[in-house]
Amino acid sequence: MLSTKTKEHIRRRAALGLPRWGTLLVSLGALAGCVAFTGSQLHVVKITDTHGAQGMAITSAHDIKTLMQQTGIAAPDTEDELEITEDAGLDQIHILRAYTVPVTVDGGVQEVVVTGGTVGDALAEAGITLGPDDWIEPALDTPAQENTTVTIQRVRYEEYTQDEVIPTETQYVETSLFYRKQSKEQLIQQGSDGLCSVSYRETYVDGELTDTTETNRETVIEMVPTIIKHYDEQAPVSSFVGPEIVDGKPCEGIAATYTAQRSTGYSASPTAKGSSGRRLTYGTVAVNPNVIPYGSLMYITSADGRFVYGYAYAADTGTAMMTGSAFIDLYYETYSESVDNAVIAVNVYVLDSDTAAKYKEENDAILAADNTPGL
Repeated sequence: MLSTKTKEHIRRRAALGLPRWGTLLVSLGALAGCVAFTGSQLHVVKITDTHGAQGMAITSAHDIKTLMQQTGIAAPDTEDELEITEDAGLDQIHILRAYTVPVTVDGGVQEVVVTGGTVGDALAEAGITLGPDDWIEPALDTPAQENTTVTIQRVRYEEYTQDEVIPTETQYVETSLFYRKQSKEQLIQQGSDGLCSVSYRETYVDGELTDTTETNRETVIEMVPTIIKHYDEQAPVSSFVGPEIVDGKPCEGIAATYTAQRSTGYSASPTAKGSSGRRLTYGTVAVNPNVIPYGSLMYITSADGRFVYGYAYAADTGTAMMTGSAFIDLYYETYSESVDNAVIAVNVYVLDSDTAAKYKEENDAILAADNTPGL
């Protein structure tokens, strides 16, 4: 056990040391409070911009200018925009640097200041509106970037209708009919101009006419062509058809051949019918039906090919054929034609019935369509 003297010594030493430890503890408490207060004012700030710059600071500052200085980032201009995000332990500031997008419109260029968005957003920012027909490049939904340039063309349309003349055309009908007067031309039909109503649409771009388009055409008066008949060697008088002609005669189906036969010419009224009951047109001839039966299809040509009557049907008869003074009488639709071709030596190739039947339907259609005297 400690002696009474020793205990007293310890008591006195403790009494002398207590004031010093108290002062130390108070100082430590004050320092801890100061650190805690300072720590509560600090925050971490990260700053970036659209040009790629970035910086970070642990600071108690909150004003933008000081923060920019502390992070080394260039302060924003008046047109720049700030995106601020406050998260626990980290504040982020992103600077959208402003730039200009040139817009060419209405004869000038407007510099539109933006920080992003689309072409449409840039136009809205500048108060530029588009008409329903205006053209824009690039499209409104295209991102408006720093290298973007915009061109707007003002477009308007004007429509009108006017009458226009349809000039008559000249059509030529080839025939060997005029082989004796090869320079002769015969007017079959006198033509006349037509009239049509035409609608147009004009396109104006920035006030300049750039295109005229026909949008509608209606005929008011039909154009009537001028039809002239003129000579062409080996062009048949008749429109009827048959087998292909090779070396001056049908290539198939020849049942009988009569060469160097005397032919004459005749004409009648446009409504006349032959002895067979068939209507008389180019391509109908008079024969001796005892030699060439009615309805037979034949090909008729001069030996030298300068005159070609063409394919024809036996449709009529006459005294000259029955007496033998002529072998065949060729029908013409005008009296003057029959006189000009009064007597011609011809070769006649009569087709067999099977071959003729191949062309009956087509030739019936040709006969039905032939309602113009002189053709």
